[in-house]
Amino acid sequence: MENQYHVLVVEDDTYIRKVLRHTLKSDFEVTTLTNGIEAMDWLESGNAVDIIITDLQMPYLSGQDLIRTIRASTLFRQVPIIVLSTFTDSATKIACLEQGADDYMIKPFNPLEVRAKITAILRRMGDKNSPALPTSF
Repeated sequence: MENQYHVLVVEDDTYIRKVLRHTLKSDFEVTTLTNGIEAMDWLESGNAVDIIITDLQMPYLSGQDLIRTIRASTLFRQVPIIVLSTFTDSATKIACLEQGADDYMIKPFNPLEVRAKITAILRRMGDKNSPALPTSF
C-alpha cells in the first residue's frame, strides 16, 4: 500500500465524523476523535498526522484551545489545521486564522470541498506523493 497522508478529524458530532471519514477514506488514512483532549492525548502518544480538521464547539477543550495548544507545541506546530464551524462571524474566523488555523470552513459544508482543501494544503507541503485531486465532483 502506498504511503497515504494521515488526516485527524476532531469533531464531537457523530454524523459529521462519519461523513468526513466516508468522503476521505479512499484518499487518506483517517482518524476521528470527539474532542481536543482526546486529540492531544492521541498526538502525544506518538501518533503522526499530516493535517488536522477541527470543530470549534467541543466539550473539554474547544477547537480554538486545540489550535493554540498545537501551535505552542514544538512537535506539532507545523501541522496544518482546517476549522469546520457553525460560527459565521468574521471575528471568529479571523481569531482562528490568527491563532494558526490554515483555513476556515462554515457548516454545513460540502465534504468534497473539504477533501479538495486538504489536498491543496498537503500538495503545497509536498512531503509525500500528493493524492490527485478528483477530476469531477
